[in-house]
Amino acid sequence: MRFHFWHTILLLFYVAVAFLAYAWLSANGKLVSFVPVGDFFLMTLAVQRLVRLFTYDSITQFIRDWFVGAHPDSFFGALGTLINCPWCTGLWFALVIAFFYFATPVIAWYAIFVLALASAASLFQIIANYIG
Repeated sequence: MRFHFWHTILLLFYVAVAFLAYAWLSANGKLVSFVPVGDFFLMTLAVQRLVRLFTYDSITQFIRDWFVGAHPDSFFGALGTLINCPWCTGLWFALVIAFFYFATPVIAWYAIFVLALASAASLFQIIANYIG
């Protein structure tokens, strides 16, 4: 098995950011132990839309192009792997969505709602294309 230095660094960075986000939310009384099912569903759709936007959509192709040709063992190669992996990108966006949902619920709610609507509309479009 091969050791990937930059992948390990990015993993440790993710863990550190997640810990700091949790600590900040906890210290400021923003952390709750219950999320309504509707909010969870909308956050899930919002994360899905962000993942789709950054890993597949043509509008963000220029971001993915920054990492094309980077050596796989380099920092940019690791970032390229991250941005092209929906599973990896999903973890980062889930952290961002969850943090802002708890930290600024009123402001984040609008962005989550818009992203969830876009995700649902995309699903309906895929179904329509499949049927027709």
